[in-house]
Amino acid sequence: MPTKKRDIVQVKNPRSGRYVKVDRTRGLILGHKKSEGPYANVPIARKRKTAK
Repeated sequence: MPTKKRDIVQVKNPRSGRYVKVDRTRGLILGHKKSEGPYANVPIARKRKTAK
């Protein structure tokens, strides 16, 4: 049974300055880093362009 690839990205928390992993398909926070820097091999979410 093939599994679907989840849409997991990381974003920087502006209050703490640490990175947080987010599952965009389910809308859940998966974890946060205690150390400095981003997660390895997890894409960083960028701001979406708004349609005019």
